[in-house]
This record gives sequence, structure tokens and C-alpha cells, in this order.
Amino acid sequence: MRTLGYNNPQLKGVWVMNNDFINALQNILLDSSNNDLNFLYDNMSSYQKEIFNNMKSDIEFLKNYSLSDLIFDFDSRFIESILSLELDLYLNECKKNNIYNKRNGSTKNITITTSNKILNFNRPRLRKESNFDSMLIPKRTRVLDDLTNNIILLYSKNNSVNDIKDILSSMFNIDISTGFISNITSSIQDQVLAWRNRDLNACYFALNIDCMYITIRDNKNLSSHNVPVYIAVGTTLSGHKEIVGMYLGNEDAKKNIIDSLYETDISESKTFWLEIFNDLKDRGVKEILYIISDGVTGIKDAIKSEFPNSFYQRCVVHIVRNLKKYVNKKDSYIISDFKKIYTSTDKNTAELYWNEFKEKYQENKLVMKHATKYIEEIMPLFDLPINIRKYIYTNNIVESVNSKVQRGFYGRGALPNADSAINIIYVNLLDLEKKWKKTKVSNWNNIFNEIQIVHKDILEKYM
Repeated sequence: MRTLGYNNPQLKGVWVMNNDFINALQNILLDSSNNDLNFLYDNMSSYQKEIFNNMKSDIEFLKNYSLSDLIFDFDSRFIESILSLELDLYLNECKKNNIYNKRNGSTKNITITTSNKILNFNRPRLRKESNFDSMLIPKRTRVLDDLTNNIILLYSKNNSVNDIKDILSSMFNIDISTGFISNITSSIQDQVLAWRNRDLNACYFALNIDCMYITIRDNKNLSSHNVPVYIAVGTTLSGHKEIVGMYLGNEDAKKNIIDSLYETDISESKTFWLEIFNDLKDRGVKEILYIISDGVTGIKDAIKSEFPNSFYQRCVVHIVRNLKKYVNKKDSYIISDFKKIYTSTDKNTAELYWNEFKEKYQENKLVMKHATKYIEEIMPLFDLPINIRKYIYTNNIVESVNSKVQRGFYGRGALPNADSAINIIYVNLLDLEKKWKKTKVSNWNNIFNEIQIVHKDILEKYM
């Protein structure tokens, strides 16, 4: 919420909150001899008079009165008068500090759009404009945050620009151009970069990483191309999920898109994963207790290099999917027998089932070759407590995220560029994170009890 403000003593820069300004403005509002305000007051509705009386009588109400409130409650004449009062107070401070400044007419026909109406008004100007910006209505304000957020939310729900225009028109009776809506959705880019580079927690209980593919047109080659997108979901030590990273297979370490989408499989290399883990470290991550992925090339070596104390687990669901490639459909019982191993309650039982599996299928050389390789990635799980083990043995957490993101691409076809894709991914991920903040992950109390036993030193360091 933007509130009223007051300039610093040097009068250089925009206004900031100060009780002196609030008191001065309230005194002006209380001045019964102010004919302009009296005229405005006489023509107010009963609702507006109540708001205005609250401004005069309750200083906390005045402090917290926002731009959205102002546009909602009053008409252009009142807003112009309040802006004029704010400017007068600023000029008084200039005079006290022996700084020359004076009024210089007004900027005509400024339009501000909010979720309930469109307002047109004139803004008073100063001779020296650079040192002043209104706290009520900052320069270049054209649309209020509530409407911007509504547009972005509708965009995240897979609505087209025309859909958004129709929805806003029917809900708020506002006629907004499709170009205006497109500008808002395009302006997300700066938010996206800030979000992708934001600071992270020092320690995460788990980091799940999985891949999805998006289709983008490659203007250089005049065709479309599937680009891998890796999304990393972190589970904090307080039991909440959050998106800690989003990485495209055709961008460099600084998150710049590479011109050609036909670079050679850069996402399937140790270098790519080193860049990702270094990005996490640059943003403040020092420890990750467990890292889970689908076994992409290079990730295991990169983890050993950057987070050597992390327990790396290849997603068991992906392992089983890979094993199915070597099993005929009529032999699906082989997968059922393999499932008995990784769902065992303890290591001894798992080893017992593994020995039975080897004896039963020893003649099936192809299945045994791959099953033997996969079992080496499963057995270390049984060295962990059962609740931690159940949480990290699959990548279902991030796969559900990918499903949510992919729904945002339905019906869009190949996107014109990577930035468009990133915007769509971002607004969908933001929608997910809002939901995640409300609840902890399932069974967190039991998981945390085991963390306290297994990682007592880590908790003491980071909690």
C-alpha cells in the first residue's frame, strides 16, 4: 500500500514517510477557512464526507490511506486538490531550506485505470520536477496494482489477451485495449529476472529437479524446436515448498538466451549443472540435505563438486519407467516383483526380495543387466529413516509442478520466443507458490523429527 509522504531534509529525491507531513496535511484539511476544500466538501456524497472526516480526525487513517483508496473514493477534482496540497507542502519545505522551486502549470489529461473505474485528471507541475514525485500518485502511474495483478492472474490461467479483455469488461465494465493488456503481460520480464535471481535460504531439506519441454519457434532456422526447462523445487527446514530455480536448456550461466536453439545438448553436461548449482550458491544456498532428480547426465558429478555433503537420489519412479522399456507388456509381473524391493520396510527385506528377483529372472539377461544397475541406486535409500526415505524416493513433487506449467501452454502452439515461454512459466509458478505458503508438506512433523536425529548439527547451524 502506498501512503502519503514527506521529503528528506535535503529535498533531493522522492518523498518518504514522515509524520510532519501527515500533521501538516491534516492541519490543512482541518482549516475551515479553506474555500476550495469547503466547496469540494459541500459537493461530496455522504460516503465521501465520511472518508474525508476520517482523514481529518484519525491520523492513522490518513497515514494508511492508499492510492487505490483515493481513486476508489473520490473524483478527479478532489484528487487534483489533494495533489495541489501535497505540492504546497513540498514548496514550503523548499522555502525553509532556501531552495528555489515554483509551480509550473499542470500536466493535462492523465488517465489512471483501476479495477472499478477509469479516472482522468490534471497533475500540478513544478519548475524543477526532478527532485519531487508525489507519494499519492507517482509520475507515470497509469494502472493500479490491483488491476495489474488481476491481468497477470488471468494470464496465468491460460487466458488469451482477448479473453482477459472480455473478462475485465464483463466484471468491471472497463474497456481496456488488447495492446494495453499485452504491455502488462510483456512487462513481467523484469519481475521474472528479479524473481529468478532472488536470495534463497541457506539450507534446504530437499531439492527436487525435473525436466519438461516447451516448443519455441527458432527465427534463425525458421522452424520450431523443443527446449528443455528444468524446474527445481526446494523444501525448506520449516516444511514449505518453494521454487528455487527455473533453467532453460538454451540459456547461458547469466540466464541470457542463446540465439540459436540448436546448440548441442548443453543441458546434458556437467558444465550445465555446475552453472545451476553455482547459481544456487550465489543466491545464498550453503547446504542441501537431499537432491532428487531423474538421473540426467552430469548432475551427479556436479553435485559431488558443489554440494559434496548432499545425499543424491535418483527418482525411483523414473528408474521403474526405464526398466519397463526392457520388459514385454505380457511380462508386467516383473515390474511388480521389482516394486517389492523398493517399497520394502527395511534393508534386510529389500535384500531378500532382490535375491529372489535375481534367482527368478537370471535367464533374462537384458532385464537383469539394467535391474542390477538400478538396484545400486535404490539400496542406499534404506540407510535413511522411513519418513525421509518416503519423501525423497520419487520426484512427484516437481512432476506435479511441471503438469501445472504445461497446462499454461495448452492451445498456444509454438511460442515466438523464449521470453514468452518464461513469462508463462513464471506466472504459473507464482500461482503455485501462493498455495504452498498456506500449508506444510504432508507428514512434515514425522519427517522433521527424523531430521532432528540424522542432521542435528545442520539444524543447530541453520535454525
